[in-house]
Amino acid sequence: MKNVALIIYSLKGGGAERVVSTLSFELAKKYNLYIVVFDSDNIAYDFAGQLVDLNLKASPTSLGKLINGLKRTLKLRKFKRKYEIDCSISFMESANLPNVLSRVAGEKVVISFHSSSISRRFTTINSSADRIIGVSEGVSDTLREKCKLPVSKIRTIYNPVDISHVKTLSNGDSVISNDERFIIATMGRLSQPKGQWHLIRAFSKVRTHIPNAMLLILGEGALRTYLEKLVLDLDLQMSVILAGHQKNPFKELTMASLFVLPSLYEGFPMALCEAMALGLPIISTDCKYGPREILAPGTKTCSSLKKIEYARYGVLVPVCDGVQYDAYHPLTGEEELLADSIVALYKKEELRKKYAKISKLRALDFDISNIAQEWETLINEE
Repeated sequence: MKNVALIIYSLKGGGAERVVSTLSFELAKKYNLYIVVFDSDNIAYDFAGQLVDLNLKASPTSLGKLINGLKRTLKLRKFKRKYEIDCSISFMESANLPNVLSRVAGEKVVISFHSSSISRRFTTINSSADRIIGVSEGVSDTLREKCKLPVSKIRTIYNPVDISHVKTLSNGDSVISNDERFIIATMGRLSQPKGQWHLIRAFSKVRTHIPNAMLLILGEGALRTYLEKLVLDLDLQMSVILAGHQKNPFKELTMASLFVLPSLYEGFPMALCEAMALGLPIISTDCKYGPREILAPGTKTCSSLKKIEYARYGVLVPVCDGVQYDAYHPLTGEEELLADSIVALYKKEELRKKYAKISKLRALDFDISNIAQEWETLINEE
């Protein structure tokens, strides 16, 4: 049985962290599995396999980051030798570099990129990995074309969703009462790439058309204070809930009528697929990368999208500009369209039901049973 290591900075919360959690339960059935982290505080996700904490937390200074990088590389190499690791798979750039630099004899080194925002500083080092994984075709294209990484080494493996587990967790009791309200949900870290403030601003217009609408925002992050002030200034405190990070967000999602992803950019949006697994109709920005591959497979991301697009598996809208406006700035054109798309799906009940039904079917393509096989093939191939 092969010894396999999944390497990530932490399991505190986030899409890549959830991937490691989900993937670990399948890979632990086939391999001696180790979950290697640099920071084991506040673990948000369950996992299978043996946890190895290298205890090298992030540093705020440039010198500290350099020293940390060297220490992580040395500790990783020592770990790999001790446990005779056959294949090491790292997730996100903070783990990719030490993974490549700590290579030991006979080991297969796999690195993965989970965002369209990819640093090109370490292209030469990263190119020495045995396999380079992009979590969407868009990310893989960036690795090929902009980062100039070796085409023969690049492969796309979508992030997995454990649909059975998601459905089981969704059966719990929600703290949110539907109370005949039209609940719009979104989920993700409260951070710049996720663009939740654009959705809050758009929701101020939605409320004028749907008085019983409520916006549920699941996630925690650095922008909480800004978002709270925006909600207060827009006088939406009775209809917007900033629910924070939830260990089990799925029981809350089941109360929603609609899921909206307002991201400015993505790699592959896990939250979107999880919402689809629960049968929620989807509205998403046509951001790079992932949403269009999921909702309109076979078509290309349209950076110049100017209108609402009713795609095969959900609705796509233009990406917002990313400016953190206050409550008093008029809605941008993109925010207006985002609001209009929500109101349109509210009014078109049959279309909403159609998207809800087809969401479940599309989510099956990303089920862990399918995605795990791709990882097993990669681990086992010579």
